[in-house]
Amino acid sequence: MSRAGVVLCRCNTLIDSKMDFNTIERRLQKHKNIVFIQRVNMACSPAGKQIIEEMASLHGIDSLVAVACSPLAKGSVFKDLTRKLGIDKNMLEIVNIREQCAWVHEYDDATSKGLTLINMGINRVVKAQPDSTTINCAMINKIKCDKCKRCLEECPNRAISINDDGYPAVNPDLCQRCGVCIGGCPLAVISLPDFKVDEISAMLKGASGAKSPFIVGFFCDFAYEEADKMGQAGSAYSPNLHIIRVPCTGAVNMITVNDAIAEGVDGVLIAGCDASQCKRKRGNEVARYRIENFQKSLEEQFLEKERLSYVSLGEGLKEASIINDDKCNRCGACQQVCPYGAIKQQDEGKFQVYYKACRSCGICAAACKPGAILVPVCPDKKIMNAIDAALAI
Repeated sequence: MSRAGVVLCRCNTLIDSKMDFNTIERRLQKHKNIVFIQRVNMACSPAGKQIIEEMASLHGIDSLVAVACSPLAKGSVFKDLTRKLGIDKNMLEIVNIREQCAWVHEYDDATSKGLTLINMGINRVVKAQPDSTTINCAMINKIKCDKCKRCLEECPNRAISINDDGYPAVNPDLCQRCGVCIGGCPLAVISLPDFKVDEISAMLKGASGAKSPFIVGFFCDFAYEEADKMGQAGSAYSPNLHIIRVPCTGAVNMITVNDAIAEGVDGVLIAGCDASQCKRKRGNEVARYRIENFQKSLEEQFLEKERLSYVSLGEGLKEASIINDDKCNRCGACQQVCPYGAIKQQDEGKFQVYYKACRSCGICAAACKPGAILVPVCPDKKIMNAIDAALAI
């Protein structure tokens, strides 16, 4: 049986002043897998970490649920702490109740939603197993794999090939850990070290007793960050939405969605990048395709197709790169290296940057030998000034 410790971070009163920690602690004490619950004023402070270390050592925990701020804010702190405690990296769950509960909902709603998210987090670490592998890439369970080769077709980075034994193999050097292969596997036998279909399904079981209608949101890293920003700005949204972070919308397997609806979830929202902006190249495209197919399945079961929806979040775009036609020699190197397909050749031979797809990463400018491309957010003059300043130190 798992021995989980739960840390409730007050965040210097920024959290517990906006939700009922007494009720949360009282309800959590009934969980059979929890061996201690500890409130800490600031879990990220030296004093807070010392308290956690003492409690963990006293109770001999094998997993930790950190109920605190966003994993994007202090995730590295808790990862370092669990490493120091000898707890496997996969046995840590950070539950975001600051940005996505306390700062966006009224007191009672924040408490209710927070308790549900904590239960979901506990369910994940209870289901999780220590991960001894040191390879940080997609992993395929050959015992369950039926050699359908679907993962080869859907991998946007061509990181998967067929071994001599006929099973797919992942190249760690090419794998970008986007999880698109996970979302496309019809048997759900592919996983990432920190993202496994069975663990996500276990989280959904923690939704029992939640406020109805219960909505689960699978948010990619970009969309998750946008949700955090809404919390920081105090922009309220429905407390019925419970967000689960995924590496990419393409990583959401429809088996997981089916499990969610079977567990009584009223609706599933998948939120990701806008068209042509996916950092994983085509994760949002395959996600939309899968959603359309699953919606047809819902209608065949006499369920509303709106129970599963995709929300596209427009990114705060930076100014696009600019091509100087007078300097351009029409070599096409920029088009070849652009990872987002933002550069197209026109009928007259000129190359044009499509601003909606451009991320101002500067890869095209680095590849342009005649120096015909300007990146407004980081012009050559700014780079040279930075170099001069560094050399002057």
